[in-house]
Amino acid sequence: MLNLEERITRVWHQEVRPLVADAYRCHSTGTPRAAIVATWTAVCADIIHKLYQLAEDGDGTAAEVVKRIEAARSKADAEAVKTMQQVESKLLQNALDLELIDFIEHRQLERLQQDRHLCAHPSLRPLGDVFAPSGEYARAHLVAALDALLVHPPTQGLKARDRYKAHVSDPSFVGHADYLVQMFAQRVKSSAWKQILGIAAKHAMLELEVPEDIGITASVAADRHALCLIAFAQHDRDAVREAITKAMSTFNGLPIEKQLKTIARLGAFDVFVDALDETVCQQIGIYVERGPALLFDAPGEAAMASVLALAGVDSVRDRIPALGSKFAKLSPIQQAAVIERRPSAYFTDFLAPILASAGGWRTAERLTTMVVIPCARLVQPEQLDGILTAWAENAQCREASGMTELAVTFWTHATQLQSHPAWTAFVKRVRELAPDPQWFQYEELAAVIGYKDGANAS
Repeated sequence: MLNLEERITRVWHQEVRPLVADAYRCHSTGTPRAAIVATWTAVCADIIHKLYQLAEDGDGTAAEVVKRIEAARSKADAEAVKTMQQVESKLLQNALDLELIDFIEHRQLERLQQDRHLCAHPSLRPLGDVFAPSGEYARAHLVAALDALLVHPPTQGLKARDRYKAHVSDPSFVGHADYLVQMFAQRVKSSAWKQILGIAAKHAMLELEVPEDIGITASVAADRHALCLIAFAQHDRDAVREAITKAMSTFNGLPIEKQLKTIARLGAFDVFVDALDETVCQQIGIYVERGPALLFDAPGEAAMASVLALAGVDSVRDRIPALGSKFAKLSPIQQAAVIERRPSAYFTDFLAPILASAGGWRTAERLTTMVVIPCARLVQPEQLDGILTAWAENAQCREASGMTELAVTFWTHATQLQSHPAWTAFVKRVRELAPDPQWFQYEELAAVIGYKDGANAS
């Protein structure tokens, strides 16, 4: 258990920390009345700072209070003091309304407020006796204030949950991981955090129906919740794992078509893959292996292509080996359509055969754009020679005018291979095979890699 000194170092706002330290010094020096007054001062300052933070985040209730505070601060007169007294009298209710504290914590801090008045206004006590709290009583108030409010960031409860749901359905949805963690993980109470995780996991895994008036489909909502779930794992993997595990029993009972959509959506997320039931993996493997040859025209076939793209994720391929075997049986054009959805190092062995299969110059350009260039940074030295050989030997690749520019783009993206001798061999072979008009188009690549054309060298 943290002692009082350690708790004080954890006070959320740096400007409140000295005020809490004052309260502790008063307690330590045997002046409990002053300690209680200082503790209340710290509570007020802390709530005000958090109201400013929430107002910046767009909370309208907090913004109204901040507006009154700003109005009072702009006038150094008796009216301003009166306004701040009115603000102070409602700070605890504001904190409760905004879910900075719960109703039990509200009662604890309300007692602190009442005792502060007794300490600051001794005439309030009957018969003229002065209120004389004990040192332990003052310490209890300080501990309660720290635990209920002072050490916590401006976290909220149900309001944060509702704000999360509104953000996911917003047309201007932001899926940036740092933003999602800051707004919906770091600034929410633990109970609301678990609810948010449950909502994200259920929608991402089960593709729950959404109200028609929010303007997005259930599929789009599921994709957004999946982004949030993956981002939240950066903050607390164990909590995300628990939420996924809770939703997994329902996922196991879904029709296989829905399971495939979920795996396509979350298959690259290791926490989800680790939680998959072995029997479900086997069932999906059988379905994939027995499925018809894909033409990628129907929506179901497109979904299957997204699932097959997970063959490039080692952990998923280990759980569902049929993904790799099914992918290997596809035609080169179908393989390219799969790779386009999720380029990975696993697929780079297939690039040379895919290029070699191009039966027309438009197909050659399309295949290069779809898979070769997106995978360029993943190509290994031992694979480069095969890719460039297929490029040079296939006249549809070599002689298409658009392919010359793509060759330069491929070289630019493959930064790890730019000094490999296979490039020199490639332009030399093109020089041998291509008529002069086609070779002329490759001179830009030759210049980039420093190739000297022996036919024209002096």
